[in-house]
Amino acid sequence: MRETGFHRSIDDLDLFEINQGRVRGRFTVADSTLNCFGKLHGGAIATLVDDIGTLAVVTADHYRRAGMTTDLQISYLAPAVVGDPVLIEADLLQGGLTMAFVEVTLRHEPHRKLIARGRMTKLLGSRSAPTLTVEQR
Repeated sequence: MRETGFHRSIDDLDLFEINQGRVRGRFTVADSTLNCFGKLHGGAIATLVDDIGTLAVVTADHYRRAGMTTDLQISYLAPAVVGDPVLIEADLLQGGLTMAFVEVTLRHEPHRKLIARGRMTKLLGSRSAPTLTVEQR
């Protein structure tokens, strides 16, 4: 997951709990995730919410579908700076045949102060890709 794109900037992301519909991890805020004001970038938070939330969906879905994010809402509640340890937790709220709903929180790890809370909706799509059969004549 961390070989391309933004994921390279979270080299020390440690996913220590991956269960059915629940994912927990931690990372330390690094220079590569900061905005121009020296705080954890909102885009970095949004990416983490989307990625870790998707992983929570995949762990609970019988067909292991990642789906497509159709809605992403994030409340940014407190800043985080370089060196801050952050705990990220994703919980599947509801998963069905075509939709899944997830809540993700980011907290300062020592005192659990809330940094951000996100909710996402995933369109899971079909159970498998349709196959096309062509008859030979």
